[in-house]
Amino acid sequence: MMFKANQLRSTMFMTTLIFAGTISLSATANEALKHVGHVMTHWADTPQEQGLLPVATAEANVVRTHAGFAASDLTDLNSMQLHTRHVLHALDPAQETKGPGLGYGLIKASQGVATHAELASDSEDASDIIRVSGIMVASVGRNTTRRAEAALELSKKILASQTAEAAAPQVQELQELTKAIFVGQDLDKDGRIVWYHHEGGLIVANEQMDIIMKSAQK
Repeated sequence: MMFKANQLRSTMFMTTLIFAGTISLSATANEALKHVGHVMTHWADTPQEQGLLPVATAEANVVRTHAGFAASDLTDLNSMQLHTRHVLHALDPAQETKGPGLGYGLIKASQGVATHAELASDSEDASDIIRVSGIMVASVGRNTTRRAEAALELSKKILASQTAEAAAPQVQELQELTKAIFVGQDLDKDGRIVWYHHEGGLIVANEQMDIIMKSAQK
């Protein structure tokens, strides 16, 4: 519980620093900005009613960190499976009720990011910046959901493994997949990672939402 509280306070503090001085998005009548606010600053059922993207980013950090812990000793099945359970908790707490995540789940948070970024982009009163950047963020939200769901299925396979030898390659795959949640994947092997073609990761979403939030201050 202490880990969760500290992690949550840290996430909220970073969000406050980054977006200090922005307008109160929830108070405006602008439909597009209302959905921007749901992505970045407020959503009713998240921990502390944070925005969906900060929650997704925090859960993804837990997923990546514990996938790395699981891969730190590929000869120890108990360790691999312990940290895989922590990964599973941060992906979907309905699948694993205890762990170091926020208790919301990356899958649910990234689905919410995709939904509300798309709603912001599609709003009649959306600015050009919201319209373009919102498309990118929605795409990344869907990419993140797919990767998180793949990580969930892989985690189940690791937990079902009977030997370290069987689990090890799956743990290594999980580690690479959880890194891709942030940095994306060069799926077409052209030497670059773009936001489209299902490639972009959460780094892109945070960059684009930063652009939107700064534009809202002007």
